[in-house]
Amino acid sequence: MKTILTTLFSVSILATMAIAGPGCSGYKEVTLAEQKSHAHEVLVVEIDGMELFQLTNQEGKIFFKIKNLFGEEVAQGLDKEQLAEQYPKVYKALLES
Repeated sequence: MKTILTTLFSVSILATMAIAGPGCSGYKEVTLAEQKSHAHEVLVVEIDGMELFQLTNQEGKIFFKIKNLFGEEVAQGLDKEQLAEQYPKVYKALLES
């Protein structure tokens, strides 16, 4: 019985190693410097204790970030459609500004 379990364990380890392959080619290491985007941030609207910031990245794409009264990020990386869907009151204030 021990022999069978040991054999099954060994085969499963070998199969896992064969599937993973050498070097895990799908893996990419990213440094924090690469993750940090150079976006221009502007406070657009304040409503109900929430601040809406508009961020424009180097390619000109516009995203939004929302912070609460305490300065904590409630949402980030939202486009206009996501903002309208998830925060309709804030979106309406944006349209009226």
